[in-house]
Amino acid sequence: MFAFGDAEWPGVAKLNEEAGELVQVIGKLMMTHGKAAHWDGTDLRVRFVLELGDLAAAIQFTVARVLTVDEVRLLRARIQEKFEQFEKWHQEQGASG
Repeated sequence: MFAFGDAEWPGVAKLNEEAGELVQVIGKLMMTHGKAAHWDGTDLRVRFVLELGDLAAAIQFTVARVLTVDEVRLLRARIQEKFEQFEKWHQEQGASG
């Protein structure tokens, strides 16, 4: 169950893997205080972008194969709601740009 080709939850295992890889890059960014240059010689900003892309692809794959039309509507509404909440928090913290 949950293997990549699983009939009931296709892509969920990959979704989990990609989310974990993004979390690893974010942890490295935190360890470098946001500096892109990592001590292993890689550019964390590039790795961040690539892992975001991998996660977005895994989300898209899973949404297309797992969710019903009504669940997709719920997902879209939730995305909009959370985005607006994040914008509000961003403004309240006085962040710019």
